Amino acid sequence: VAGLIHAWAMPGHNREWWGYGAFFLVVAIAQVVLSDALLYRPRQRLFLVGVVGNLALIALYVVTRSVGIPFFGPHAGEVEEVGAIDLLSIVVELVLVITLVVLLRIRLANRPTMSSGTAPG
Repeated sequence: VAGLIHAWAMPGHNREWWGYGAFFLVVAIAQVVLSDALLYRPRQRLFLVGVVGNLALIALYVVTRSVGIPFFGPHAGEVEEVGAIDLLSIVVELVLVITLVVLLRIRLANRPTMSSGTAPG
C-alpha cells in the first residue's frame, strides 16, 4: 500500500523537481518489490531490510514535517505540510515494521540451538 501511495504521489513531486520525483519512484519500486519478496520468499534478511528501510522513510517524513526537506532541491529547508494520504502511508509503514519485528523475534526464538555437549549431525 505504501509503495502504491508513493507511486501515486510521484508525478506531483516530479513537477516540483525531478529529484523529488526520482526519489518517490525509487521508493515506490523498492516497496512494491519488497512486498512481493516478503510474500513469496520470506527471509530473515528481507525482514531486516524492510525494518531498516521503512524506519528510514518514517524518520525522513518526520524530518520533512518538523525541520524541513534535507539535502537538495528547490525546497530544501522548507517544512512540508502533514497530509492525510501521508499519514496513511506512515501508518502502513509502521504496521509493517512492527509485523516484521514480531516475525524476526519468532524466527530467532524458534531457531535451533546446539547444546554445549552435542555435536551437530
